[in-house]
Amino acid sequence: MLKVRSLIVVSLLSLGFAGCANFIGSATESGNELRIREDVKPGPNARLEKYQITVRMAGYTDARQVDSPRRVGTSNARITGLTGKDIMSDRDATEVVAESMKKRLSDAGLQVLAGDAPNAQFQLSGAVKELSIDIKDRDYVNIAVESTLIEVASGKVIWSGLVVEHAERYAGTSGNGKKDVADFLRWKLGVVSNKTTESVLSVLMATRPEMFNMVVGIKPVQGVTVYSNSAGSAASAVVPAATQPEPVIANGTLAISSSPSRAKVYVDGVYFGLTPLRAEFSAGIHEVGVKLDGYKASSEKVSVRKGDNTEMDINLQR
Repeated sequence: MLKVRSLIVVSLLSLGFAGCANFIGSATESGNELRIREDVKPGPNARLEKYQITVRMAGYTDARQVDSPRRVGTSNARITGLTGKDIMSDRDATEVVAESMKKRLSDAGLQVLAGDAPNAQFQLSGAVKELSIDIKDRDYVNIAVESTLIEVASGKVIWSGLVVEHAERYAGTSGNGKKDVADFLRWKLGVVSNKTTESVLSVLMATRPEMFNMVVGIKPVQGVTVYSNSAGSAASAVVPAATQPEPVIANGTLAISSSPSRAKVYVDGVYFGLTPLRAEFSAGIHEVGVKLDGYKASSEKVSVRKGDNTEMDINLQR
């Protein structure tokens, strides 16, 4: 009888400790991680026809000084769906970066192949220098990705550069949710991938014009520090409009204000912060929604133009 009672006590204590562990949570428990994924569908500005250019993804290395390849930040504020101060991804940060690059290269019209593809013309690889989102009084994103494109046959470096992105936002009085944090990090990483892709394309168009059926032209891309490219210094000539292919990835700035202010802003269904808000988006049509407690939600489509500033001033109605 005593033995049976002892077993019951031990079992109850085990359940109690397990319950406490689940209540406290940890960075490694199931579901306590960010899931950062790209949409498998082509983006709204994706090129419909692919160029006859193949690029294999050789992958990215993690050059960050972190204790885990899955660490993507720290939190000093509550995030619904996460426990503890550690912000972790459900996979290595290098995989997240590689997927983002693959998505933008594909949308730009390049044929992206696996890293071991033997018949690729070019190869993209690089290093993740910085990738973090820190949740404090505001949300702070810091990203630095170094990439190198080589010609497979010759081993020649076609392009090599570094793209850095620093951004912040105010999450609002309601705080952050797990999906909000993941979407914000994915969005800003997409900005880095867009700039990398645009700079790579510019050099390819200048050095391999026959692949694009166009005359030689190269341009600098704002926000990209170019280490080297096979075309040498950037040429001043630009591609004539008559021979220029369909527009590829480009960005513009969208400034959103509301009356009253401090309303929640959703762009294409993703929460980005409170008004007034100023952020960079890919050129094209975007759905902008604004919500504020006590007022009717407002939603409208807006066109973001490449290299231009687009302003929206929304009067909310009760």
